[in-house]
Amino acid sequence: MKAAKRSVKIVSPFLSPYLITELIYLKSNNIDIKLITTDNIEDFYGYREKNIYKLIIQNRNTDVQKQKLREKWISFTSRLSYIGFSLIALLIVLAYYFRSVEIFFGFMPIIIIFLIQSLYKTKIKKLQIYSYYYTQLFPFKVYIANEKTCFIHSKIYLIDDQIAYLGSLNFTQSGTQFNHETRVRTTDVNAIREIRKEIDHLFEHPYLPVVDLQLWGKQIYTEPIN
Repeated sequence: MKAAKRSVKIVSPFLSPYLITELIYLKSNNIDIKLITTDNIEDFYGYREKNIYKLIIQNRNTDVQKQKLREKWISFTSRLSYIGFSLIALLIVLAYYFRSVEIFFGFMPIIIIFLIQSLYKTKIKKLQIYSYYYTQLFPFKVYIANEKTCFIHSKIYLIDDQIAYLGSLNFTQSGTQFNHETRVRTTDVNAIREIRKEIDHLFEHPYLPVVDLQLWGKQIYTEPIN
């Protein structure tokens, strides 16, 4: 894989996220990557700092009209604060000089001012300016592991569409470092052609249930609305 010149395609039902670093490195060197795996990823339900989540990119759209409206509301609440505190200071001074309790009735409009300000602050918090969608660092499919339908159990590694490895080796730490695994290496042109077709067919399989990228992105990223 590290010697690849153009492309690396992997099918592995099990996946160790730390090995994703290798694929990210290859991608950074303009190697085309295609990955097919299942949700048997070691930390599929883990935290976003794990390497598998580096493959999911959060993109943000901004509603410009709502953003302008939010800025107007923020400016309006700031003015209300200035007016409200100015009136409070004025009433305190008047009460000190005139020694009249009736002056404190002037707090009624001040209370109304701060209630209006509170209403607008709530509206600001609920105003959704940003919306999000998710894309992939490189093409990959995560199929839902379901032995009752069809469980992907293939282990295929295709390098530059010229060299293929097939066997028991999963793209995992245990598979690459500790287990006793077997593999077959082939450069036969006919075999490579069929293996490439098999990978392409599996990647675009019309019936296997796939993990929804958008839902997955929402699970691992925060999505501030404004």
